Amino acid sequence: MNARWLALFCCLTALAPACGGGPPPRPPQDAYAEPHWQDVFETIPELLVVVRARAARQDRVYGPLLRRAFEVARDQSTAVASTRVLDAMGDAEEVVIGLRPDTPDGAGELVLVARGVPAAIDPGKLVGADGEALWAPGPNGSVRELVRERDEHGHPVAASLFELPGRTWVIAQGDARVRAREAFAHPFNRPAMELDPRAVAIVRIDGPSLVKRVHALQDLGGLAAVGHHLRSVTFVLPPGADRSVRATFAYAGDDDAAFAEVATREAIGVAKRAGDKPAWLPWLASATVERAPKTVVLAAPVPPQLVEGLLHAGSAPLDGDLPAH
Repeated sequence: MNARWLALFCCLTALAPACGGGPPPRPPQDAYAEPHWQDVFETIPELLVVVRARAARQDRVYGPLLRRAFEVARDQSTAVASTRVLDAMGDAEEVVIGLRPDTPDGAGELVLVARGVPAAIDPGKLVGADGEALWAPGPNGSVRELVRERDEHGHPVAASLFELPGRTWVIAQGDARVRAREAFAHPFNRPAMELDPRAVAIVRIDGPSLVKRVHALQDLGGLAAVGHHLRSVTFVLPPGADRSVRATFAYAGDDDAAFAEVATREAIGVAKRAGDKPAWLPWLASATVERAPKTVVLAAPVPPQLVEGLLHAGSAPLDGDLPAH
């Protein structure tokens, strides 16, 4: 199998289940009328990236991860590339990128959320090299909407930027902009994603997507037990000083997790015995494995050179909800 994919497979993490207890207290009535950025997601995108931008930029180990996340957004969206919006988001507290790639059935979409954007930045005043405004006023609605229909070369962009309360921007392109317009006009009050508050970056990819792209995880592959009934894979990077990553693979059932644990331990054993090792194999050999209900947790020190490769994964259709930690 491709070494990059196996390296990625070994450092993906799923979020641990939330603590038990009764239902959360009901928010104030007016909270239901306020639009929230998570309303734009009908389901979790095939690839979900959460970057604590301010913390990541200051982290000498994971600073490159922030740059790579922004590169992915630029590559996938002419709206992001042509409006220089990421340059304005450099000081945001958190950036969330949801990506659905192009398929034979239609164009993909990208949603970019920036939380905690500096209050002094007005997206309506962002200008290009020619001094022209990058965004134009959009349709009237419950929140301010700016639009960008074409780039400076006349190529279609079809994107909208929505300003939400709390200094939050949401950029939606293609079909996602129509969905966002409806969601913000009639908020669904979707719960916020519960994510590790210490993490510098979190990347989630659904299990079927990973299995489709890694032959070793497929039925005839050497790691088929790891890919069997794999529901989701997410990895969480703590601050770079920890130099580690915890990866949890979430499965449909306990038996699936048990077989995956055995296969993972065998793979680590092979890595430890290998003579002429690729550069990434010593990292795999240093990993530890634990099993929890329906999950296999992989922990290992992470070499900085892996960070640039973490966001190269593709994605596939997704069902189910993002697990809370």
